[in-house]
Amino acid sequence: MKRNSLIFQLVFRILFLAFVLFMLAFIGIKNYWFSFTFVCIITIVSITEIIHFSKNYLSKNQKIIDALLYNDFSLNINQNQYKKDNSALKLYHKIKEEHVLNSSKEIIYHQLLNAVPFGFLILKKEENDRKIIFINHHFQLIFSVPKSSSWNYLKKLIPQFCETLENKEFDDFKSTIDIQINDEERQTYLIQNTKTLIAHDEYAIIFIDSIQRVIDSTEKEAWMNIMKVIAHEIINSLTPIYSLANTTKTYFETDNLDKNDYDDIRLSLDTIMNRSQHLQTFVEQYRQLTMLPNPVKSTQNLYEIVQGIEQSFSAEFHQKNIVFQNLIPQNIEVEIDRILFEQVLINLIKNAIYSLENVETKSIEISSKQTDNRLQIIIQDSGQLIDEEIISKIFLPFYTTRKDGAGIGLTLSKNIIEAHKGYLYYQQNDGVKRFNIILK
Repeated sequence: MKRNSLIFQLVFRILFLAFVLFMLAFIGIKNYWFSFTFVCIITIVSITEIIHFSKNYLSKNQKIIDALLYNDFSLNINQNQYKKDNSALKLYHKIKEEHVLNSSKEIIYHQLLNAVPFGFLILKKEENDRKIIFINHHFQLIFSVPKSSSWNYLKKLIPQFCETLENKEFDDFKSTIDIQINDEERQTYLIQNTKTLIAHDEYAIIFIDSIQRVIDSTEKEAWMNIMKVIAHEIINSLTPIYSLANTTKTYFETDNLDKNDYDDIRLSLDTIMNRSQHLQTFVEQYRQLTMLPNPVKSTQNLYEIVQGIEQSFSAEFHQKNIVFQNLIPQNIEVEIDRILFEQVLINLIKNAIYSLENVETKSIEISSKQTDNRLQIIIQDSGQLIDEEIISKIFLPFYTTRKDGAGIGLTLSKNIIEAHKGYLYYQQNDGVKRFNIILK
């Protein structure tokens, strides 16, 4: 309606000007000079009014266009001057409302990302560089860095972190990295990068977290799960023991017992003995976890330890067509309790052998990486990957997916490594599964 009104006003002015020019030409031909002068004045006024009308309309809308172009929503617009049905004004208010809404959402998203307990970084690829779009508070605390939008500046502060991403060309990956921050001790971090395209722009979304923090954050939950398992096992054993003992007592309170009664009593006593034995075994396994002796460390050759374990498993490897590779350099020596550490490797190799049961290519390899004052030992196999939903449970005491498993092997191994002031963790990516032992 408003647009039609503006067009009508403009057409009316143009037609009026055309009429005035026609009259001016007619009067000039007739030589009516007084009238000619008067009509000239009217013509000049009409042209001036059309110019003013067009300029005024364009000027009002140009202000709105400039405000939208530069995201300037502080423009003080006179509603009476622009009138409520102005399309440009409606567009301005609509985009302003959307801008306020998006700004509110952005603030909320930033608060959420700042609240997450791990480092979070978003990069945008530019022509010859990367631009930091967002960096959360936890990332700043991990590396003691200020907020910045410059990737080159960040690279000066934490070169190892930035070079790791650049060497991977910012492709999708998940790995670990050892970083020394300032003069502090080197720490191992989990780092994951996800590359994504949004409106033809390439973004890199990076997560980073301390492995030790991950371990600490799940410790309470792990102990709660342990207590649930202990309570479950004790109740499952004591309930039938109590019930059968009470039934047996009832039999002896009667005056006459026949052969069937004796058979029932014998069966009840056998069941009580079996459940008692099960409970005793469970308690012994729990004691094995909680009464772990302190490591008596000595200097040991890691290659020889792995070689000795390989020989003890050689018959089983041959029988099951498993290819075992000892990739440990022969000159690596470690300060460990040999007996306890051998138990860890035996548990992990047994775990690997079990995972190879239903695969065609069967291989196990043990390798190592030396990074400054840390040694990483990798036990890798070609077995079936672990379901994602149970990865967080594999180190819990008494948790097992094996019919004949006790569920303490991995827990015991983890406790032994932690007693050596190291840590043990599991990871799988690109179809490969591995256990990693980190020794200081």
